[in-house]
Amino acid sequence: MQNTAAWQASKFITSTRQQGRWIPNQQHVYPGSWFIISVYIDLYVATIQQYARGKLLDLGAGMVPFYGMYKDKISENVCIDWANSLHANPHLDVVADLNQPFPLPDDTFDSILCSDVLEHIADPFAFMRETARVLKPGGDLMLMVPFFYWLHETPHDYYRYTEFALRKMCADNQLEVLELKAYGGYPDVLLDLMSKGLGRNKRLAGPFFRLAKALASTRVYQKLRAKTADRFPLGYCLVARKGEVIGQG
Repeated sequence: MQNTAAWQASKFITSTRQQGRWIPNQQHVYPGSWFIISVYIDLYVATIQQYARGKLLDLGAGMVPFYGMYKDKISENVCIDWANSLHANPHLDVVADLNQPFPLPDDTFDSILCSDVLEHIADPFAFMRETARVLKPGGDLMLMVPFFYWLHETPHDYYRYTEFALRKMCADNQLEVLELKAYGGYPDVLLDLMSKGLGRNKRLAGPFFRLAKALASTRVYQKLRAKTADRFPLGYCLVARKGEVIGQG
């Protein structure tokens, strides 16, 4: 990563109340997104800290918001993104059109992080082939995507993916799915829609966020979330591993 010493937390920060807990940075994130981040953040952190290792490719890195979560788990990180991204920044090692073949060699990375990027790719099948190509045999892909989510970064917002589409894209590229978890459920979809609608009004956004978090902490809410996550997911968190090359004796 370029200018590592100048990196600052952006989308996520650590809580001053709960040591080691990551939360949305309310000074940086659109208020309408505070709630959905609070839903997925623990899953993202747990996944990244378990599977990030070795030489990591931060694919669609933006302002490298996850660096603080994985920096102690890796030996090196390489950040790649397109030049016209809304999240353009001085930390990129490679500036490239992610809809084109990556200017990176085969079998290079021990782990790849690709968070909330795939929906912005015009040819996701080619993108997944390239992702698998640059991953080392035995390396892990951490991929996060939204499902029930509003249009964003338009006009470069192309697709939403079901669990079954993600599994097929992995199978087509010899990637074994280790984990595929939905986050959110029916009540989260409703609260996120309301959050997005109120997000432009900061006087309402803060109180609504606190109310939504309080509701989401109740036992009844959590049971409904778990019961409906398979049909009404806000999004998915996937981990897939590239098959080892078997030598010929």
